[in-house]
Parts: sequence; C-alpha cells; structure tokens
Amino acid sequence: MLLLERISMETDGSAVVATWENRAQIIDIMRSVRGMSQELQDLWNKSGGMGRLSQVDTDRLVELLRDIGDLNEMLMRLA
Repeated sequence: MLLLERISMETDGSAVVATWENRAQIIDIMRSVRGMSQELQDLWNKSGGMGRLSQVDTDRLVELLRDIGDLNEMLMRLA
C-alpha cells in the first residue's frame, strides 16, 4: 500500500517534493507551463524566428513571462 509518494526534482537548487497531497496541484502547474510553453513557441514562430513582434504580441509575451514567474512561485511554495 502506497501511503506517500516522493519525487525530488532539482530546480534552482531547491528540491520540489511531490506527495499524494499536492500531486494534483503540481500536475495543474505543469499543464499550465506546457500550455504557456506552446504559446511562447507560437509567438516565436509568428515572429518568423527574428524576435520581432507586434505590440499586442509583445504585451502577451510579457504576460506569459509574468504568469510563468507566478507558477514558479506557486511551485516553490509547495516545496
């Protein structure tokens, strides 16, 4: 019988421990990160690989980076 599952991942020198109690939160964070990563890739492709974006796309990029930072903080609080 599994009472507790522990998985350690190294992130910036801090260990993040996944337990049965916070597993769903970590999975939700990772799903969000995957979606944001895809959106970042789409923005890069939209720029033609040159890094030039419209103001609207630049604003979205800033929002994505802020959201990624927020997710990182949430993940660190789970540690």
